[in-house]
Amino acid sequence: MLLQSMRNLIRAFLILTGTLLIVPLAAADDMDDIRALLDEYVRTETDLERQAGLMTDDRVYIVGGARFTDNVANMKGQIAGQKLSRALDPDGMMIVTIEDPMIRIHGDTAIVSFYRHWNLIPGADAVREGRAGNSPPSQVSTVVFARMGREWKIVHTHISPMAAN
Repeated sequence: MLLQSMRNLIRAFLILTGTLLIVPLAAADDMDDIRALLDEYVRTETDLERQAGLMTDDRVYIVGGARFTDNVANMKGQIAGQKLSRALDPDGMMIVTIEDPMIRIHGDTAIVSFYRHWNLIPGADAVREGRAGNSPPSQVSTVVFARMGREWKIVHTHISPMAAN
């Protein structure tokens, strides 16, 4: 009886120890996955068709005081605008960077906030035509990710202009 109790105690200790070792590793993997998805979100600012694949069809998008709840229709509009911009200035470049990402993971939900900076650089023909870069002011962004099965998807995005200090 004492031997059986000792075995049960050792088994419980091993299970607890294993759990304590595995949970931080899972959290670290989630953090790496979220950071990779955030980096992909920023990289695809110049390829909105690819970026749309990172999101759910019902992603909520809040920007400029407007809220869009049909992500499929919203992304179609954004993609059309991006194609028009490219047609008007095929040599123009857009560079988006982020600073100070704060990632908080709560189970199957991750909330990421960061500063976002745009640089729109017109091509030579556009400059000759008198167009200048029209970089919007820097922004504060929040993106919410949800785990769907084994994959993380963007389910909510909120973008606001950065306040002056």
